[in-house]
Amino acid sequence: MAVAQFSVIPVGTGASISDYVAGAVKIVADSGLKYELSAMATVVEGDVDSILALAKKVHESAFERGAVRVLTSLSIDERRDKELTIDGKKAAVKAKIRV
Repeated sequence: MAVAQFSVIPVGTGASISDYVAGAVKIVADSGLKYELSAMATVVEGDVDSILALAKKVHESAFERGAVRVLTSLSIDERRDKELTIDGKKAAVKAKIRV
């Protein structure tokens, strides 16, 4: 299991990109992977192959919506020694900041 964060930025489309983001989030939601939307990126949980396929699909969707240039940033955190989840990563940090 892996946790990944990605953002897809259409370039040259104007100041607002919320329509692009909404389309991307629909694709992510339809993927069946667990995800969380944040103000600056989307975090997903799943196997690496599914995450890569999803990131490519979202990247391509920006072109399908009219972008002529798209910047995609992807970070993958994969562990093979123990299970890794979005909730687990957040809980580990929260446990360390409780005093």
